[in-house]
Amino acid sequence: MRKPPYAGPNGTDDFDNLSPDEALRAFTSYRLLGDCFEQSSDEDLAAHGWLIEDWKALLKDRQEQTQRADRELGAAVRLARNEGASWHDIARTLRLPIEETRAHFDWPYGDF
Repeated sequence: MRKPPYAGPNGTDDFDNLSPDEALRAFTSYRLLGDCFEQSSDEDLAAHGWLIEDWKALLKDRQEQTQRADRELGAAVRLARNEGASWHDIARTLRLPIEETRAHFDWPYGDF
């Protein structure tokens, strides 16, 4: 888990000139995104700052990343099977039950 960033005075404030309701909304957004990205470094979070104002873009971005990861995982499992890996080895590597692994990845019966 990352160390909480320094939030002391620095001459500027993300909450300057906001009404109490706007400040609460911004603060809540920061907190929720902080929960989502707790494994990220402060630099990574700074790079994602634009996401606070556009939750739809965040959802779309994460959905696209998830779909890409699913495709890559499916390809990796097919490669492993092609190279002789057993379902037991694959399930152990993925830390999943063998039945779930095989049901999800066993082409053409699985999701891939």
